Amino acid sequence: MPDAQRPGILLIEDEPDLQQALVRLLRPLQHPMFTASNAGEAHTHMAAQRIGVLICEPRDERLAAFLIAAREKHPDVVRLILTGYPDLGSVLRAVNQAHPFKLLVKPWLNEELLATVRLALEQYVLNRERERLLKEYNGILNNAEGAHAFRTLDALMHSIHKDMAVDAIHHLPMGACLLVNGVVSLCNANAHRFLGELDQVSLTTGTLAEELPAALKPAYSAARKQRIRLHLNEQQRLDYFVLDLSIGTLIAFAPEPKLGRPPDPA
Repeated sequence: MPDAQRPGILLIEDEPDLQQALVRLLRPLQHPMFTASNAGEAHTHMAAQRIGVLICEPRDERLAAFLIAAREKHPDVVRLILTGYPDLGSVLRAVNQAHPFKLLVKPWLNEELLATVRLALEQYVLNRERERLLKEYNGILNNAEGAHAFRTLDALMHSIHKDMAVDAIHHLPMGACLLVNGVVSLCNANAHRFLGELDQVSLTTGTLAEELPAALKPAYSAARKQRIRLHLNEQQRLDYFVLDLSIGTLIAFAPEPKLGRPPDPA
């Protein structure tokens, strides 16, 4: 594997002699090595490099806080604590809250340290694969949920039973509001939730079409049965489509990409 594709090892050690000794020891692993002497330098490396293993001695609270934050921001990165002060308060806090892969004590045994870092690199690869599979699984679930929603909406278009249509709208996994004669008749819980996430004004029964939240205002006059994408700003996009039902006009919407995919044409 080329160096550019190998995850790096970040060593945080403020004693130059120990830092150099550890770099020499770990060099045969043939992974990029990065060194830092404090939390600030470590933050810079984490932001700029692909780090797989983090080795740190949290001698002070800043380094302990860095390790704890690394667990939250970079959960796939494997954390090792290598310390000569296992009873120090900051070390104990890092152990309890950063959940290191292993705690090693100075002076270290070369063979043990090398074997541990090899295992940590393997664990990093497993963490990344687990994360990939989890995202793929969630994507499948979201798409399946979206496809189910579209089938439900398709059935609503042909339904003449008002009570069944209203119940289905309430249970849609996307935001939905129903307008009757240009006035909001109902909106489901997801509509309130998504509008809140987008910092839009809430919807209430009796709201006129021209008083809809800014993100939904273009929807009432939009083309029917077409998925429309509205860019609210650089970070937010709203997907929506409009259907004319026997009981009124339905606007179904969700922040991208929660809307799912429409079913393939028959």
